[in-house]
Amino acid sequence: MLEELVEAFAIGLGVLLALGAGTGVAGWVVVRKVRSSRIIERTRDRGMLAARAYSPDALTREPARLIGNLARSSRATHLALSEAKAQGRPVGDLPRAAAEIDQAAASLENLLRAADREPNRALKQEWTRDLSAQAQALDELSADLRRSLLQTSRSIDTLQLERATTRLRTEISAMGAWRDTYGNRQTW
Repeated sequence: MLEELVEAFAIGLGVLLALGAGTGVAGWVVVRKVRSSRIIERTRDRGMLAARAYSPDALTREPARLIGNLARSSRATHLALSEAKAQGRPVGDLPRAAAEIDQAAASLENLLRAADREPNRALKQEWTRDLSAQAQALDELSADLRRSLLQTSRSIDTLQLERATTRLRTEISAMGAWRDTYGNRQTW
């Protein structure tokens, strides 16, 4: 009886150790995957950037605000391009221009991050001021690209509206002629 009890205890202990080791290894793998996840890293960076954009210190706030503005402008441009493509509107060489603006924005973002890490406040302020002018110029370029898409869509929308109006007037005229010709006949 004692032997059976010791044997049951040993088997139970072995099962518990195996489960514990398996749980530990699985937890370790999950933690490693989460820490190395690019999605989580980007989300963490965006959160930190958003928090820094509301900092009371202007030298801390300005680079983060500029990086956020560049990202929003890029998203708006890509959204406008994808909508224009989806609607079959001409986009010409604008996607390549948008890609070039994105490359310049990525380079500027790296410089803004470097300026944000600068320990000398005077140099940081000077660097941020210079980069701010470049960021505003890139934002204007991106806005001009979106403006060009908007103007193209307006001209196409006006043409489509004119076609629809002409077709509607033709149909109304035809229905009036049909009514005048056949609509007043008595059934025999």
